[in-house]
Amino acid sequence: MARFGPDTATCEVFTKREGVLAAVGHDLKLRPERFEIEADATSVRARFDPSSLRVAAAMRAGREDPSAVSERDRRDIERSCAREVLEAHRFPEITFASSEVQRDSVRGTLSLHGRELSGDFAVKRVADRAVAEVEIDVRRFGIRPFTAMLGALRVSPMVRVVVTTPWPDV
Repeated sequence: MARFGPDTATCEVFTKREGVLAAVGHDLKLRPERFEIEADATSVRARFDPSSLRVAAAMRAGREDPSAVSERDRRDIERSCAREVLEAHRFPEITFASSEVQRDSVRGTLSLHGRELSGDFAVKRVADRAVAEVEIDVRRFGIRPFTAMLGALRVSPMVRVVVTTPWPDV
């Protein structure tokens, strides 16, 4: 079974802002610093450390704008994600275990924030990489999206997760 981590794979979590004051917030690309993915032709297992989620960049019109978030804001966002949103002290691991693997899709169970939900997602080959993408409604896992300014600025409950690994040899 092939094993991948931050040196050979990426996991990117994309958030969007909404609300009356959305213009003062940032759409973000986040990345966990600590994770492990094991994959072969019949199985996929993954573990992610929610306390290691870091701000990779602010996103503007679908493009990275790394300078849009100050270092102080970056630290505040990362702390809020770990402590308040994901409650990493109570739920120190996010896991995925497949129940069925096809060449272009994977079905399995995601364990997040103390809840388990099953679903499937597409996997596509891009050059020598496997790219999996899924939209997750965090409310289904009992997670309250971040809000500020009495709810006038909030993070959308829908997040997009993109995982990229080397294409596993079959």
